[in-house]
Amino acid sequence: MKKVNAKIALLALASVLTLGTLTTSCSKDDDNGSEQPAQGTIDAAIGTYKGKLYTSPSNPDDVYEWYDAIVIVTKEGSNKLKVAAKSGEEYSYVTPKTFTVETGAFFGENTQDIATLSGSLEGFFHYYGSNKNISVTTNKQSATEVQFNFDGVKQ
Repeated sequence: MKKVNAKIALLALASVLTLGTLTTSCSKDDDNGSEQPAQGTIDAAIGTYKGKLYTSPSNPDDVYEWYDAIVIVTKEGSNKLKVAAKSGEEYSYVTPKTFTVETGAFFGENTQDIATLSGSLEGFFHYYGSNKNISVTTNKQSATEVQFNFDGVKQ
């Protein structure tokens, strides 16, 4: 009788282990209900933007702001974007900057965003894929450069 009870207990234990393994097994299409972020190129950020451009010269009293400023973002390589003010404008004297960037979902779930690499000496470039806006802050890297900040929307 003891042998029969031991066999039944072993069979029950094996059944429980098998059932547990089957219900928790992994599947190649198991993504926990979340989508992967959009992968893309930096081409999404290329274009013309209109918004607020702000310069801050060395004299604190000489701060300038333009509310309908236009900047142009161009591709300079597979991971480089150049930001320059539209030529012929009052604010065109600001120094153009080329940023090394990467794509990812940095500013929201499942968006194609573009941002400068950490530690960038040129400043910061952020492209928000959800609303096609950019935010740019440049750093002065020589005495003759004119740094600027820009926030604008793609035209």
